[in-house]
Amino acid sequence: MTNRTRNLGINIRVTSQEKRKIEQNAKKCKLTVSEYLRQLAMKYEPKELPSDDIFRSILRLKTLAERFYKNSEAASRENARRFYKELADSLMQIQTETLQLMTHTKQDQEVVSDGND
Repeated sequence: MTNRTRNLGINIRVTSQEKRKIEQNAKKCKLTVSEYLRQLAMKYEPKELPSDDIFRSILRLKTLAERFYKNSEAASRENARRFYKELADSLMQIQTETLQLMTHTKQDQEVVSDGND
């Protein structure tokens, strides 16, 4: 969200159970209660974000892929270099797709026509 001045308030009454549930949901989405409710009101459904542990695991995967790229440059045979590069490409693709899924930022894939439309 942009940093703008919010100077109007909206008060609502909820039960203690509703309040607890709203607070839990906001926390799962790593949002404040205000931002969580604001997004809901604007017809955007906030998504639960993964734990920091999951993000750290994904970053470890990225580190591994980078090591494969580095080792591929040092490989003596063309086949070994190709193998390392293909494996590193696959690991990086998995890492990217997983992060996109976890953060709900997956880009729409380009539609390719096979001529049979």
